[in-house]
Amino acid sequence: MDRRPVDTDEVAEIYDELLDTYERAWEYRGHRSLHLGLYDESHDEPGAASINAMRALSTAAEITAGERVLNMGCGAGEDSVWNAKAHDARVVGVDVGERQLAAAKENAREHGVADRTAFRTDDFHELATVADDSIDVVWGLEAIAHSPEPRRALKQARRVLDRNGRIAVADLFLTRELTAEERERLTSVNDGLGVRVGSIRAFRSALSDTGFDEVTIRERTAGVEPSLRRRSQFAGVAGPLSRALGAVGLGSERRRAAFEAYDQLNELVSAGAVGYFIVTATRGDDPTAEADSDDGDR
Repeated sequence: MDRRPVDTDEVAEIYDELLDTYERAWEYRGHRSLHLGLYDESHDEPGAASINAMRALSTAAEITAGERVLNMGCGAGEDSVWNAKAHDARVVGVDVGERQLAAAKENAREHGVADRTAFRTDDFHELATVADDSIDVVWGLEAIAHSPEPRRALKQARRVLDRNGRIAVADLFLTRELTAEERERLTSVNDGLGVRVGSIRAFRSALSDTGFDEVTIRERTAGVEPSLRRRSQFAGVAGPLSRALGAVGLGSERRRAAFEAYDQLNELVSAGAVGYFIVTATRGDDPTAEADSDDGDR
C-alpha cells in the first residue's frame, strides 16, 4: 500500500476545485452525488445509477427507521440526505472540506431534512466531534480510500459505534499485485484524487484486527465500470483543455491531475487490478490488535 501521508487540506482543495465541474453535472442529473454510479439493467442513467449506489450500500448495511448514521467523508451530503429521507435516519456527516459541508447543509434544507442531519468539520481518523457508543451505522461511500491509515480510521469507527453497531463501506480496492506500469498509474490516481487505494485483502484483515466481526465482501466492479468510462471520456476532453488554459494562466494543475487520475483509474479497473467492493461488518466485543499495527500490502 502507498503509505505516503495525505494532506487533508490538499484533499479539500482538490474537491473544492472539482465542485464547479460537479455542480454543472448536478443540474441535469438531479442529484448532488460526488460518487460513482452503480449501473444495472434498471439503473442505466447517471442520476439513477448514483442513487442506486446509495441504495445498494444502505441495503447491505440493513439501515432501519430512526437509526443513527455517521457518514464519513460526506461531501455535498447527497447520501446523508438520502438516508434521512429513505429511512428517517438521524445522520451526522463529517468532512474536511468547508465548501462541501456548506453544500451539504444547503442540500439538507432544500430536501426538508435539516432537522435530521448535522454536518461537521472533522477528520474521520479522529472523529473528535462524535461521542463513544453514539452511532448505529458508520457509513463510508468512497471515503476510506482517502485514508493512508485505514486501521486508525476503523479504530475510531468502532469507538463511536454502539453495541451491535455496524460499518458499511463501498470503495475501490486493489485486487492483485500490480505491474510496474500499473504502479505508476496508481500513483497518478492517488496523487490526483488525494487517495491511497489499498488492497481488499488488507482491508479485510484491518477490520478483523480492529475488532469487527462478520465481515462480508461483495464485489460490484461491473456496476461502476460505465461510470468510470464516462469520467475517462470526460477527462479526454477536459484534461487537454485544462492544460491549454494552464499555459495562459487560466487553468488549474490540480484539476488537470484529477481528470488524468480518472483516466488512469479506468485503465486499472479495466485491467482487473482495481475493483469496487461493498464491505460490511459488525462491531465485535474486543479488538484483537492495535490500530497502529502494519497494514500489510497483499
